[in-house]
Amino acid sequence: MKRSMILVGVLLLGCGQGASESGGGNVWAQGPSTAAEDEGPPETASGATCAGNQGCPRGQVCVAESCRHRRTSVRAEALASAADAQRTAGDSEGALASYEEALSAYASAEAPVPADVACAAALVALRYYDSPEERERGARFADRCFRASLPGHPQRVEVLRAVGRLRYDGLALGGFDEATTPERFFTQEPSRPTVDAIELALSMPDATEPGYDTVRETLRSEDATRIVADCFIQDWELRHQRQARASLILKLETRLRDMGDYDVYEGAFTVEKTALDVDGFEPCLAAGLTAYLAESGARVGRSARWQVPFEVAAQL
Repeated sequence: MKRSMILVGVLLLGCGQGASESGGGNVWAQGPSTAAEDEGPPETASGATCAGNQGCPRGQVCVAESCRHRRTSVRAEALASAADAQRTAGDSEGALASYEEALSAYASAEAPVPADVACAAALVALRYYDSPEERERGARFADRCFRASLPGHPQRVEVLRAVGRLRYDGLALGGFDEATTPERFFTQEPSRPTVDAIELALSMPDATEPGYDTVRETLRSEDATRIVADCFIQDWELRHQRQARASLILKLETRLRDMGDYDVYEGAFTVEKTALDVDGFEPCLAAGLTAYLAESGARVGRSARWQVPFEVAAQL
């Protein structure tokens, strides 16, 4: 009996020591750490494939064949999960705010940020910015993603693509290789063409098809012109050519549908490419202008079926 009481006392003492080492993070999420894991700082990047804990760096454990940080914060995990849901629902602004809260929670718990969270936050920040300050913020999020993930991580690859485009806006890529996060990332002279430097030409023939004149004016609007300019800039990033041309086909096909008390004409305008290219100026225009015509609400209140070829040209 006396021996049993001594054993219980030793176990309680051991539990107390483990709890005092938590440092604010929920270190027990994946089991207690070992003495070997507590020696020196843990590896900050996670996501390596593994078959067991022995295949993971210090401070990480193998979960579903992937190395994960042992130390965590449940509050941060919950906030990151909420951010994922907001991003999926299309609330990018709310998602970014929740990601920022999650990252702060990880920092307060002195827990490393998981690669999935850091890179998901970076993708949102890099896709939605309107000012130089917000662009710098996106670069800082990307830097956090690169430091938290390993090469080949799926979301890291997406962030790299977004960052690669920003180099034409003056982004100094060398900043991501520095030992610490630099104060500013956009320190070089921008080289990307601006919208006001692009000359655009829309060549559409005269035609008498129903609804054609209306949609032709829609395609000449300022919003449609911006789509053309954006597609040229994207094409410039791929080919670095000072001019681009696209041969497109404007189509309309409607049909009458009896709704009982009233009739409606179903159908919509579409813009189709003639080239086989998957990327570039022409495919971008076909997709962008079709979506724009759908959003503009251009309709024809009668049965119609026609197609008209037209051309778009852009140059610096």
